[in-house]
Amino acid sequence: MPTRRQLGLAAGLLAAPAARAQPDATRIVVNFTPGGALDGSARLLAEHAAREGRGAVVVENRPGAGGNIGAAAVARARPDGRTLLVALDTALSVNPHLFRDLGYDPRDLVPVAKLGSFALVLLVHPAHPATTLRDFLAAARQAPLFYTSGSVGSPGHLAMEHLRQSAGLPASALDHVPQRGNPEALAALVSGQVPAGFLAIGGGPDLVRSGRLRALAVSGAARSPLLPEVPTVAEAGLPGFEVRVANLLLAPRGTSEAAIADWAMLARGAMASEAARARLAGWGLDPPEGDAGAFLAEAGARWGRVVRDAGMRVE
Repeated sequence: MPTRRQLGLAAGLLAAPAARAQPDATRIVVNFTPGGALDGSARLLAEHAAREGRGAVVVENRPGAGGNIGAAAVARARPDGRTLLVALDTALSVNPHLFRDLGYDPRDLVPVAKLGSFALVLLVHPAHPATTLRDFLAAARQAPLFYTSGSVGSPGHLAMEHLRQSAGLPASALDHVPQRGNPEALAALVSGQVPAGFLAIGGGPDLVRSGRLRALAVSGAARSPLLPEVPTVAEAGLPGFEVRVANLLLAPRGTSEAAIADWAMLARGAMASEAARARLAGWGLDPPEGDAGAFLAEAGARWGRVVRDAGMRVE
């Protein structure tokens, strides 16, 4: 009579072919660390795709090098519709202008859908005397003003440099103190280590309401529902200034049109529910609108000029 161990081994052998026959899980790579709106958007999409019968869908965080590590992993992946990238638009609108070696060809990533977009808010520590954008710019003209952001080439870095150029300030007027990420930049600002920052709007409202930070202006074309009393940069004295950053879904070049259309439909569905919209609003994200490709083209042209005029370069 076979022993219990032999029966167990036999059962395992019989089960093995069935397990191997299961399709591999779909991977959604996020090119930044877990937590925050980008990662949250990817998880909303993964949950929705699984509910819609697309099998197992896993979110894999691959941070580093300004998002280039995760982007490279997807750019080199098999274009079978089973590996996607959720990234800030900066992976394609900023990094090709900023990094000497991306580690991938940006043409190997194609836009599938927008997952939402966000503005930034110009924040100062309460100890700083500026109460308006004009005060802030005047202070920077008088003496170099330190500011923080999540990293070199981050949205906060680019937005502040765009503000400097738009206001006609000399390059020495604003001195960048990069951090390891947006949470660290916010912490440096709240602690008073650095007096200013142009940061993602989702991290600021509660700190502004509690008086721990002061908001001077928001970067979007319209005021933010999270900070309705804070003017836009355009309203505060720089007409035409607008910065928004988008969370995008991207696929490897060569992915079939049918797969791209399917994921675009899933992305729309994932972001359209009432529950998802509430979470997006809590993260400071506006619902996705407009074409991802058109957004990238416009953002790439703007950031190319800003990076070139600033002489930014990452080796």
